[in-house]
Amino acid sequence: MKSLPCNRKRCALCRRHLLQWPRRRTTSTRSATISRWHVGGMSIARAPMPHNKAVILGASGFIGVNLAHALVRQGHQVVCFARTASPDWPPEAEQVIGEFADLPPQLLAHLAQAVVYHLIASGRPSPNTAGAAQEAIDDIGTTLRYFEYCRERAVRWVFVSSGGTVYGHTSEDMLAELAPNHPICSYGVVKLAIEQYLALYRRLHGTDYVVVRLANPYGAWQRPLTGQGLVATLLYKVLKGDSIEVWGNGENVRDYIYIDDAVDGLLAAASHGESGETYNLGTGVGTSINQLIGLIKQTLGVDVAVRHTPARAVDVERNVLQAEKLAAVSGWQPQTGLVDGLLRTATWIKSHVL
Repeated sequence: MKSLPCNRKRCALCRRHLLQWPRRRTTSTRSATISRWHVGGMSIARAPMPHNKAVILGASGFIGVNLAHALVRQGHQVVCFARTASPDWPPEAEQVIGEFADLPPQLLAHLAQAVVYHLIASGRPSPNTAGAAQEAIDDIGTTLRYFEYCRERAVRWVFVSSGGTVYGHTSEDMLAELAPNHPICSYGVVKLAIEQYLALYRRLHGTDYVVVRLANPYGAWQRPLTGQGLVATLLYKVLKGDSIEVWGNGENVRDYIYIDDAVDGLLAAASHGESGETYNLGTGVGTSINQLIGLIKQTLGVDVAVRHTPARAVDVERNVLQAEKLAAVSGWQPQTGLVDGLLRTATWIKSHVL
């Protein structure tokens, strides 16, 4: 990545690096660029898979909706699967409604020769283990049934893992893909287990996949009242004039990536990622919660009361992802700085939520 006069790993408020990201064009996912894929232990030079069909498992969520629109814009045949339909899905997408655990026949009929984006997770990051057994059954067990069904059906899996939970506590400024994995919640354990099962299926059956460990996405279609998404929640409260509640001292650092950049990264990994590889997807810029609140107040020109509550055991102190591996294989780079992303998200919340 382009070097900056400031210390990019530590600086969260420098306007030069928040507002002036490198403007490299995101690589098209329909390019014929040759990359090396590894299947069944062999390294094979080939173009990205020509599949024009994309199936999104868990398409009614924030990431799934944005991904569906991006795939439709690129001319893909898109199938959106979820438990309930979303009014935000593009009209061009085919809808399949059902329970993930039921393996609906209508969904299975679409999987052959498709790129399948796996976004489904039944749980959330939490220190509570009361539901861990059911979470393992719902997520790991059901996912394995899909892997087994798709063994001979030329599926390319894009598994969206959690860059924020699979690594656990770290003293590193930025985390590369080879950093140790020590998840501190059931959610992270489940994500890591599915990653490992994909690797097993590749070794035994030649299953084609990439894992994308995503940082903290934010932006349009992230509903602030769902209990997920710090940026959306903070912006919603600030715009309403409510006070803000922060767990802990507010010094926990995260890597916030605008949803358009996150989706472009997923498409880049799907098209250009090497089979069997894991890619971090983040900006490489760390921002503490206190800095984020200060930036929101500064950007929107408002003040807000902040109340601190006891920290949660499930929150690591620092999580910033190095995405140079994905950039090297695809040319992907984030295009939206935090200030611009906050303004866009605030505009969306004003017009769609408030």
